[in-house]
Amino acid sequence: MKILMYRWNAWNQLDIEQTLLSLGHTLEYWTEPPQNAEDDTAYTHRLSSHLQKVGYDILFSINFFPPLADACHDASVLYVCWNCDGSLLSMYHESVFHPTNRIFTFDRSCQEEFRRMGVEHIFHLPLGFSTIPREYTAPKGPDKDYEVSFVGSLYEKNSFDRIEGKLPDYLAGYLDGALWAQQQISGGNLLEPMLTPAICAQLEEVADYQRSPRSFADISKLFATTVLGFKAANLQRIHTLNSLSVRLRQENIRVHLFTGDLTHRLPLTVIHGTVDYLREMPYIFRHSRINLNMTVPTIPTGIPLRIWDILGQGGLLITNYQSELTEHFTPDRELVIYESQEELLDKAAFYLKHEALRLAIARRARELVCREHTLAQRLELLLKQLD
Repeated sequence: MKILMYRWNAWNQLDIEQTLLSLGHTLEYWTEPPQNAEDDTAYTHRLSSHLQKVGYDILFSINFFPPLADACHDASVLYVCWNCDGSLLSMYHESVFHPTNRIFTFDRSCQEEFRRMGVEHIFHLPLGFSTIPREYTAPKGPDKDYEVSFVGSLYEKNSFDRIEGKLPDYLAGYLDGALWAQQQISGGNLLEPMLTPAICAQLEEVADYQRSPRSFADISKLFATTVLGFKAANLQRIHTLNSLSVRLRQENIRVHLFTGDLTHRLPLTVIHGTVDYLREMPYIFRHSRINLNMTVPTIPTGIPLRIWDILGQGGLLITNYQSELTEHFTPDRELVIYESQEELLDKAAFYLKHEALRLAIARRARELVCREHTLAQRLELLLKQLD
């Protein structure tokens, strides 16, 4: 198959490209980004002309981009995308209904939502683990082995902090309550249902959102996704890392964080800088006795990429509950699930004391992922569904 690949800085961009090449497909690349993420007439025309001139079987992208969908529709070429991020606002756009689209999403709740809207060609496809061989290197610094690790963003730069001071007292208190409620559950998203019509009317007065006339994302979807979702993740991750650091420090065990964000609110956590996704991050997963996953609320049911990467590298994973996890894994056999802060603290302490059990779970997970959940298997299934 001759594929035009839209290339941007997605974490799994290179893995997907190399896997498609290993499956025997021909790839060419489109690297120009649209000036406007929702509507860019000139860009769409250039891309459509290129598609018609060269003649590709499909245009492929990681995540859905309306200008790409429009170009493929104009050129009568299939637009294939695999959504790997949660709650993409770009999906709430008229172009999502083009018959030339073939949309795959890792989160089943997204597929169900858009099927209810009448989007026909949308499919659920979980992410997977890349088995492309690579050389892994340790991150810079004195530590080469880690007791408990988390690799990811703290979302310190979030929109909520920028507008919080502008909110009326009642609205600020209500949103604080919504954020607190979200932190009390493991898996799922309470934020959008809590944005009632009355609350949304108040938000319209203080929030200045610019969106395309072709977008149908309402204030509830916009605010829950771009503002509250990331603020909830920020609060959850700070609280979790602090709680673990305090609990495990009593046993002389350190919690390690790899991030590029501000970390002044984590006085007991060992802070490292950002790491390279392809070379350094796999090393951390392999050389950590426990790897943490904390899913952002904008992913209601799906399994984020971090989970597949940890399990595929043979690391022990302790993660919050996501409903799709138990469709593929057995808790306490291939991974460990927590549903409260107290349960996370207890399970982390337990598995640090039971080395043989920890290693057995990690080994079974790697064997299962490499046998049944590889990126090559996922992409073969995706391409078969285009027939």
